[in-house]
Formats: sequence, C-alpha cells, structure tokens
Amino acid sequence: MDAIKAARKVELLPHDGNWKTLFDQEEIRLKKILADNLMDCYHIGSTAINNIYAKPIIDILCVVKTIALLDKMDEAFIKHAYTPMGEFGITGRRFYIKSKEKRTHHLHIFQEGNSEIKRHLAFRDFLNQHQEYARGYSLIKLKLAKIFPNDIEGYIKGKNAFIEYIDYQTGNAKKRQLQASDTISIQAYDLKWRQLANAEIEIIKSYCQSLDYYRILHIGSTAVPDLASKPVIDIFIVLYNLNEGSKWVKALAHLGYVFWEDNPDKSHLRLFKGMPPFGSGRTHHLHIVTKDNATWEHRVAFRDILRKDKLQMKAYQKLKHQLAKRYKHDREQYTEKKGEFIKAVLAANGYDKPVNR
Repeated sequence: MDAIKAARKVELLPHDGNWKTLFDQEEIRLKKILADNLMDCYHIGSTAINNIYAKPIIDILCVVKTIALLDKMDEAFIKHAYTPMGEFGITGRRFYIKSKEKRTHHLHIFQEGNSEIKRHLAFRDFLNQHQEYARGYSLIKLKLAKIFPNDIEGYIKGKNAFIEYIDYQTGNAKKRQLQASDTISIQAYDLKWRQLANAEIEIIKSYCQSLDYYRILHIGSTAVPDLASKPVIDIFIVLYNLNEGSKWVKALAHLGYVFWEDNPDKSHLRLFKGMPPFGSGRTHHLHIVTKDNATWEHRVAFRDILRKDKLQMKAYQKLKHQLAKRYKHDREQYTEKKGEFIKAVLAANGYDKPVNR
C-alpha cells in the first residue's frame, strides 16, 4: 500500500519528446498481447499534448473487438509488468498500471463503440490544436501540483472542471454532466477549499500576468474557516478600469470560465466554472468589479466579520441550511434571503450602503 501511495505523488515534468518513443515501444508489446482482438492503439493524456507539463506516465488507449476476452488474460498482462485494476471507476473499461512502485504507463482498454474512446481522443486533439487552452491546462496542473504534491485526489479535483469544460466544447460531455441539476447543496467546511482557492488565484495571476488589476481575493463562505457552504470558490478580481474587463473575460475562457453575458448588472462581470452543462457542478464563481465599486469591500468586510465573530458565523450557517432546504432549486430566492442577513450584519458594523450578492 505504501508503494502505491508513493506512486501517486504528483510530479510534473516539461514535455519530453521521448514520451512518443516510449508509447511506440509499448504499442509493439501490446499488439503481441492483444493479438487479433486489438483494433487500434492511441497515445492519450498529457504526455500526448505538445508543450505542456505532465506526470511522466504514458497513457495508452487500446480499442478491442471484445472486452470480455480481457478478463481471462490477467496473467498475460502481469507477465509484462502490468497490474490489472478492472474497470476502476469507468464502466466498460479495463484499466492497467505498469509498475506499482513508480508508475510508467496507464493502459485504458475499451470495446469498439464506447463513447470514452472519442472523448479521450477529442480532448487530446483539441488541446493540440488550441495552444491557449493547452497553456491554461498546463498552468492549472502546475499550480495544483504545487499546492497538492502528495494529494492526488486534491490535484484531480482541482482540474476536473477544466476537463469537463473541454469535453463540452468538443461535444463529448458525459451524460452525468449534461443531466446535472444546478441545485443548492450546503456542505461541511473543507480545508481543501482554501488550498483550491489559493491555487486558482495563482493560476489566474500567472495566465493573466500581462493584464492590470488592483487586487485578487478569495471571498465568500468558503473563505471562512468552519463555515458550512456551497462547495464553490468565490474570487473577486478588482480592476482599476472596467473597460479592461473584456480582456479578462477572453483570457479566463482559456481556464474554463464561462461568462454570464445576460447579467443585468454591467458594473459587475460574473463568470462561472463547472456550472452544468459546462461541468457537472459549480466549482468557482469569479466576479470582476472596479476598485471604486463598494461590492468587493463589503464582501471582504462580511467575510472578516464572520471570521472574527463565531456567533454571527453560526447564525449565518443556520440560515444557509434553512434556505438551502427551502429554496434548493431556486438560487435567486436563496441569494435574496441571504442578502437580507448580510445587509443587516454590515449595517450593524458601519457598512450601510447596498451590497450586491
């Protein structure tokens, strides 16, 4: 078990042209193992995408005529240093890892016609054809690897919304993503929220380093320790001039953000990551306002009041649970009723101007 955990350490390297050679060599071995059952063999995953950082593990996708035949071939794969893992979370797949101590290859085998084949290939091809998205994905991976060097689950969670966004772009979103409901769900505080927020802010700063801004802040319930919340990271980008907003919207699309064009408040630009059907569930809300817009200062003030005042935090948490139960499918009502509490708290602390929520 310890060896397997060590193999799951997140280590990223710059693109290496030798990865293609390693795939070619392994393809020859797999053709011998699978023989007449093999139809096609593809190099997939990050090592198959030009100019991006990747874990030095060669992902291979094989297409076979009959998947059931593989269930009697475990010994043949073990002989070639592969460990059979069964479906391993994806229906219809047979998954194998090569070398438990230091993984060198992941082998995904599907029967012809499985939609996962097209999805994997489309993701690879899209990023090879759209270098700005590839650059965004590479930065996402790098910053997450820095935050979660020994936490593969946190690393994967952080990049999943981007992957789903590209799947939607290529027309290969999974059924669960397309049918996901955008409901309100309150969860117990998760220490990973702060880590994910820090990683996202670093990603945004790195990708948008040529753009000017005043501050970038983690605000909202996920920024308050011990407060139950919707598992959505709220980030404010505060600009000097909202005329620069369109540049940010264009750049942030390459990180998986969708711009809300119909927002009636043109002084407050809003973007979402993970929102169905672009993803299977909201992960980030991104707000762009100007320095002279009181909204961001009020949000900071409310965050800091809850951080210091545990009684107010508990009262807000209780209200959120009640409202989430009452307005599970109505975000507007949920937000409006929360807003009344927020205004009252801010007014009691000297912030009596209206605050947009």
